Amino acid sequence: MKHLFGNKSFYKSIIAIAAPLVLQQLLTSSVQLVDNLMVGSLPNSELGSVAIINQLYFVVILITFGAMGGAGIFSAQYFGSKDFEKLRQTFRFKIIIGFLLALLSFIIFTIFSSPLIGMFTDSSVIKGNAAIYLKVIRWSAFPWILNVAIASTFRETGVTKPLLKISIVAILTNTILNYLLIFGHFGFPELGIYGAAIATLIARGVEFSLSLILVVRKGKIFNSKVFDMLKISPKLFSSILIMAFPLMLNEALWSGGQTVFFYAYTSRGTDALEAVTISSTISQLVFVTFGGIATAVAVMVGNTLGKNELEQAKDNAKKLIAFAVMIAIGAGIILFILSFFVVDFFNASEASQSIARFNIRVNALFIPVFSFNVAMYFTLRSGGDTKSTFLMDAGYMWVIPVPIALILAHFTQLPVTLMFLIVQSMDIPKMFFGLSRYRKENWVKNLAIDENHS
Repeated sequence: MKHLFGNKSFYKSIIAIAAPLVLQQLLTSSVQLVDNLMVGSLPNSELGSVAIINQLYFVVILITFGAMGGAGIFSAQYFGSKDFEKLRQTFRFKIIIGFLLALLSFIIFTIFSSPLIGMFTDSSVIKGNAAIYLKVIRWSAFPWILNVAIASTFRETGVTKPLLKISIVAILTNTILNYLLIFGHFGFPELGIYGAAIATLIARGVEFSLSLILVVRKGKIFNSKVFDMLKISPKLFSSILIMAFPLMLNEALWSGGQTVFFYAYTSRGTDALEAVTISSTISQLVFVTFGGIATAVAVMVGNTLGKNELEQAKDNAKKLIAFAVMIAIGAGIILFILSFFVVDFFNASEASQSIARFNIRVNALFIPVFSFNVAMYFTLRSGGDTKSTFLMDAGYMWVIPVPIALILAHFTQLPVTLMFLIVQSMDIPKMFFGLSRYRKENWVKNLAIDENHS
């Protein structure tokens, strides 16, 4: 067992890398909770309307993370090998792909808004409110995705604290504007769900603007002039694309699978829609640990692989996976305690609150399993083993949990609580599949050397 635990300096390194991101995401999740409480206090099922749009946006978010993650594998390793010219080119790739993803999502949400919203509800009131919200929020893809390109590169080069400060400013902007524009306080117009969308768009713009300033001041090792944005070696471009495309496809399929789960749960009615939204919002308060794990793996495994310290990378990976499970046990206990009182703050029906409590407790029980799988996934990804990540993530999801969720929704009368329990439990066999791919060690390789000598 000793080989699963690091020394004091090892855990100090993890905390230094992961803590700012965890705190940042915790603040974001806390504000999302407050936002949902504010929106949920409005009449006419506004919370359900926002939940539908957020679920659609979730697909865009995950595809973006796949694209940036694929390029980020190279960023982490080029930073480790001090090849800053290749690091700059990798950053340019992120900006180009990010802009194209934002444009594509904007076009899709403009042309297909009605059929996309109609997948999840028959309520004309919820459909109308969702359309109002989407009309504004679709513009936020541009500042948000480009900000992800910048922030992810800073994280992969070990800069995290300024990103936390930027997030705090963006979060405060969003919260204050929500309060003013949703309810019409201090002379501002009372805009309801439309005000919530405007607040989010402005906050994304503020966040992106501050990130641009940070690039100018502290991003010199990867910063590029606007006119140099298209200057990427064709060989490097194809190498990143080959790495990024499977990750993008994986995230598209995975987020699509999550959307199928959402569709399956909402087949049980408006109470189920509200409950899933509430349980997801509250669970995110502890699921923030996943982002810290991912960043720690990218830096402590990815950078080490880039330095060609392969044995050290393997040792770091084992200890990080063990650490992820230990942290998750504590997070699960916190989440279980929260389930007893935090749901009461939502202006939802008693049925919705009861379902939400059950779902939160299920998440509390399974979070060590989820955390193990997250650590395993990002370890495989850090060495570019995208075949294994695809099979473990999206491949597994569409072969087992997705069909099960659809069968339960359409061919049984099971309540949404039992549907949720069954679907979440499908992560247990996934653990053993991921572990088998990890032990093959196809991820233990230095991509910086491989790319230079290919």
